[in-house]
Amino acid sequence: MAGVERARQMVAKACHWVRLHPEKWRKLKDFCGYLMEEGDLIQRGNVYELARRYGMDVRLASEFRRDHNLWSVLTRYMVMERPMLLSAISFRETPIDRVPLVEFWRDIVGEDEFVAGSLEEARRIYDIQRGAE
Repeated sequence: MAGVERARQMVAKACHWVRLHPEKWRKLKDFCGYLMEEGDLIQRGNVYELARRYGMDVRLASEFRRDHNLWSVLTRYMVMERPMLLSAISFRETPIDRVPLVEFWRDIVGEDEFVAGSLEEARRIYDIQRGAE
């Protein structure tokens, strides 16, 4: 159960980060969408180099290079908002997936634009959208 409690703390930290940095959050989402359109694989380890290549503020990218936990949560929120990002971002199951992400977001950040209530639901939507292409 300690894993889930730590995951809850990570989710809360990520939500507070978004609340405090809405412009950085928007830029990160825009950048990841751009990378997906370009056909790049989006991973925490290479987002810094991709940011440099594409002219993004590398100080923003370096925040995620240093903090795996922040990246892990924020990318889940990104695909819940835009499931097609799953074409460029892959996930492994972690205790974060047992945390009610939408509930945390609404309690800490406020309004959301999610089309999926979880990573699992985003995967189902992605599979349907991909099958329709």
